[in-house]
Amino acid sequence: MIKTALFALLAALPCAAGAETLKSFDGYGLDYVLEYPEKGAADKVVLLLHGSGGSNMDEDLSEVSAPGVKNLFFADVSAALRKQGFAVLRYNKRSYQWKETLKTDPDFLKSETFVNFTKNALKYFYDDAAAFVDFAAGKFPGRVYLLGHSEGTSIALRLADADPRIAGTALVGFMAQSLDVAMFEQTVYRPMRLYARLDANRDAFLDAKELAGNDKVNASLRAQLPVLDLDKDGRISRGEFMAGNYSNLLFDLNPSMQAYRRQEAEYKRPAEILRNAKFDVAFFQGEQDNQTPAYAVRAVQLLNEAVWKKTNLHFRYFPKLGHALDPRDNYEDILYRPADKKALETMAADLAGYWK
Repeated sequence: MIKTALFALLAALPCAAGAETLKSFDGYGLDYVLEYPEKGAADKVVLLLHGSGGSNMDEDLSEVSAPGVKNLFFADVSAALRKQGFAVLRYNKRSYQWKETLKTDPDFLKSETFVNFTKNALKYFYDDAAAFVDFAAGKFPGRVYLLGHSEGTSIALRLADADPRIAGTALVGFMAQSLDVAMFEQTVYRPMRLYARLDANRDAFLDAKELAGNDKVNASLRAQLPVLDLDKDGRISRGEFMAGNYSNLLFDLNPSMQAYRRQEAEYKRPAEILRNAKFDVAFFQGEQDNQTPAYAVRAVQLLNEAVWKKTNLHFRYFPKLGHALDPRDNYEDILYRPADKKALETMAADLAGYWK
């Protein structure tokens, strides 16, 4: 049981500007804002569900954007949705909120609340989101929708599958695979385009001439040559390049991953949910998304057109946009930018049409 003294402490915690605090399923307080359209009342609400990592209610991507760029993805998504008449509910993810708690309670790291969370991170993300669904359903009966980003897309699908009060989901940067598979894609296969671009003669080796360029990739590979060149032939083969990337995952040094995997296996897979879903599902996918690539959404579309033939699945692609519907120079570009305003307007207009 959580001590009553902890409840009192959480109730006294400062919130973000304009925010309130909701006690989640275990009594821990998460800051949130419920925003309404500028004109008129709203009869439906969209709950925003974060991607992986410690995200606040803005899903602030500034740290992974170009230096000096302020990038508040969920704040921008909310603004677009509210222009279409939706209310928007967004909250601090627990992996962000505990750091705020720590500012006023240095002993929080020793608490049962924190220890249990670290052992059950995925379950807690799901159960926190479910607590906000309960809150939203109390204010907007039968008119609750979810918009998930990245990891939040799988959370959104699982919640909608389990709770008939959820009328629809929007999925941005669809995470069709397990976290392990997504990390493998990003670490091992995403860099292969860089390798292919350097391999001018297409012989599956990078020789001294091909590594002689002055850009960052060439310089990095030249520096790593003594390590990557396992057969000492002065070249980096395709297999050696992939081995170097895979070595970053092979030892699995993050102890929390094993607990995450066990929890992940207990939930239905996204494809199984989609096959049987009665609720509305709208995909919004950037073609330059190099974290959750567009082929996953196209695979769902292929199955739907060839086999399922469901009318409640919708697909919208954005050719030059990335993981957060942000402009990207190319597929290898890993820096975020603020989301494309027209793409957000298109997404919000689509949802207003689907969710009448």
